[in-house]
Amino acid sequence: MEENGVSNELENDFDNKLIWQEDMESLKNAICKLPQNQKDLLYFKYILEMSDDEIANVLGIAPNSIRQYLTRARRNAKAFIDRGVCNDVK
Repeated sequence: MEENGVSNELENDFDNKLIWQEDMESLKNAICKLPQNQKDLLYFKYILEMSDDEIANVLGIAPNSIRQYLTRARRNAKAFIDRGVCNDVK
């Protein structure tokens, strides 16, 4: 009985990893479809881990505008994922 539980746990872990990989691939593909300025904002924010104020200083834009632009970039990426249009990018 215990062996069956371990097997099920391993199978669930494997399934979860596959789902995570597919989600990350969809996210990467969605970001590739964004305009360059939105890609740049997401890169600054999530890869370089810059604050909104730091991004604003680099781009010469008001911090409130950065927050709006980031929101728009995230919404656009989510829309690509929701519509399933990001699965064909390699």
